[in-house]
Amino acid sequence: MENQSFSQLYSELSLNPDLPTLAERCKLLTEILLDCTSLPQTQPVCRCLGAYLEEVKTGLTESMRDFQVVEFEDAEPPPRYKEWMLEDTETKCDYCRALNHVLLISHFDRDMLPYLTGLLHDIAHSMAADVITPCREKTVIHIIP
Repeated sequence: MENQSFSQLYSELSLNPDLPTLAERCKLLTEILLDCTSLPQTQPVCRCLGAYLEEVKTGLTESMRDFQVVEFEDAEPPPRYKEWMLEDTETKCDYCRALNHVLLISHFDRDMLPYLTGLLHDIAHSMAADVITPCREKTVIHIIP
């Protein structure tokens, strides 16, 4: 993939940041995109965002392997995998990747730029909230002797 080669250009990605950090960077990059007014301004940001979104996608896939929702039925010995717990988050990531791709390679009416970047921004922020919020919530367990 084209984005995989871009990910090698960003030194922070070589440090293997965690999923919440990657999501925060995606949020920041989409905020920068909101200020872009031309294709030459958006392309470098989109290349960087593409690399981060690929890492988010990989991170979601890897982190969710152990957290699948399973469906049990009485007559079935092995459980069937029903869906991912964060399947919506993975879908949001795919939507971000698709919109980013459109911004990166498509020639579109300049009047559409604020709407495309705004949509990408909103979806990226929603995706990041799915990833960041659960990590920030702390569960306190009280052990009563």
